Amino acid sequence: MKNIIFLILDEFADWETAFLSSALNDKNITPSYSIKFASIDMEIKTSMGNLKMLPDLILDKINENTTDGLILIGGKSWRNQSFKTECTIIELVKKFKDNNKVVGAICDAAYFLAINSLLNDCRHTVNNFDEIKDNQNYKNSESFINTNSVLDRKIITAKGDSPLHFAADVMRALGDIPEKNIDFFFNIYTIGFTEAMKKYSSK
Repeated sequence: MKNIIFLILDEFADWETAFLSSALNDKNITPSYSIKFASIDMEIKTSMGNLKMLPDLILDKINENTTDGLILIGGKSWRNQSFKTECTIIELVKKFKDNNKVVGAICDAAYFLAINSLLNDCRHTVNNFDEIKDNQNYKNSESFINTNSVLDRKIITAKGDSPLHFAADVMRALGDIPEKNIDFFFNIYTIGFTEAMKKYSSK
């Protein structure tokens, strides 16, 4: 069983977690995954769509040795966290990267990684390149790709309007989910369930 933790903050973008979390929790697509949600405290977090989420654990309780992937979900709060919270998240991401674990960041979570020197060693994307290109901590403009989602080794970044592409790339980065299953999942939401079933059955 692989363990994946989603990091959410208040005013998180609910659509950015929905595709990936549901896919990893669907035993027909990914039979060996467990997901949990973490945040800065155990208070209820309210999404941009007014969805209420009760975290399973706090950031300090995340163990990179027993967790296979850390997924940072975007939203409105990434640019106004306390210095302590920012440092905690930065150190947590560094631990996952150092241990060659999957790290995914979408929307403003990808922006957060970029301006904190955490995308300086990989290909990546963000919502708006102009917002990061002149930041003193960002030194990797040659590796920016203006596309929906970018997978480089085990680092995945995506624009906030591309949660489906993000989900598919995270599943690829995890390394043990059949491409057939990933394609089926992606096709359900792009060409429709009936056509997706036809393609899946023909492979």
